[in-house]
Amino acid sequence: LGALLADKYTTLGQNFQQTVGQELSEFTRAGLLAAIIFTMLFLANTLTSCITMAKLVTAFCKDNPDLVGPRADKIFPASHIRPLSNLVSFASIECFRLTISPMIQTFGAPLVIGQLFGFKGLLMLVSGGNSVAFSLNMFLINAGQAWDAARKYILFGMLRSEKGEVIGAESEVYETLGIGEQIGGPLEDLTGPALNNFIKFVALTSFVTSSLYDQFPTNSWPWGLVQIAINFMLVSFFKWGLALTVREIERLLRERRERIEYEEGTVMLREIELREKQIEEKVIETTGGVNEDEVALY
Repeated sequence: LGALLADKYTTLGQNFQQTVGQELSEFTRAGLLAAIIFTMLFLANTLTSCITMAKLVTAFCKDNPDLVGPRADKIFPASHIRPLSNLVSFASIECFRLTISPMIQTFGAPLVIGQLFGFKGLLMLVSGGNSVAFSLNMFLINAGQAWDAARKYILFGMLRSEKGEVIGAESEVYETLGIGEQIGGPLEDLTGPALNNFIKFVALTSFVTSSLYDQFPTNSWPWGLVQIAINFMLVSFFKWGLALTVREIERLLRERRERIEYEEGTVMLREIELREKQIEEKVIETTGGVNEDEVALY
């Protein structure tokens, strides 16, 4: 914050130390409020991205059991190498997609506030955002660790009832804490630590782009409104629109492939092979062996 203040006021030919003891203007107060709002928006964005990622991985495993299930023709650990590779490939692509939205929001915050509230509002964005991010960081990490520690407390048999009986891992309390740990995990491992990177990138972007902002937003505030609209559209697209676009492209490609296979007769051949396989399995179940003549006459 000091480096940002010194750089801007030195460029303007002023002594940055003269700002000490000055009254807070309406722009600095607005910048402080914006720091709280943008920090909370980033918090919500990262937390929803984590929940979305968990849902995507669960749906991928349910919809593609042949890709994530262990191979029957291999022994452990070779049977799990390809399924894990497929799962990691899918998760990596989705993770990169879900991180774009918080990144845009982080880099867009100084551009929006600097042009909408001027350089003084930008100073309070960095200063207030640093305080809010630090406080939330400590709170979220400790809250997540509390869920985890409470579950381990029961797992190790340290919790006892009023009668002195041990409340173990088979109890309802332990299962309830398992649900809480699913909430506390993202807070402890993702959202809390991510706030450190958020305020660092906000400060870095503010320092690099400080020459774009005037002391007062007399002429730049319309560009701030434009930045809000652009930021909102980009965040919305990479949050939801990109996934919808990819699914629509996959649907069109799948329909095109099915149409080509139908025209070439591939679908009919697959149906015949599937029917023969079902007949063969039925004969095996009823007779205990395979008779090719019976399969052909069935």
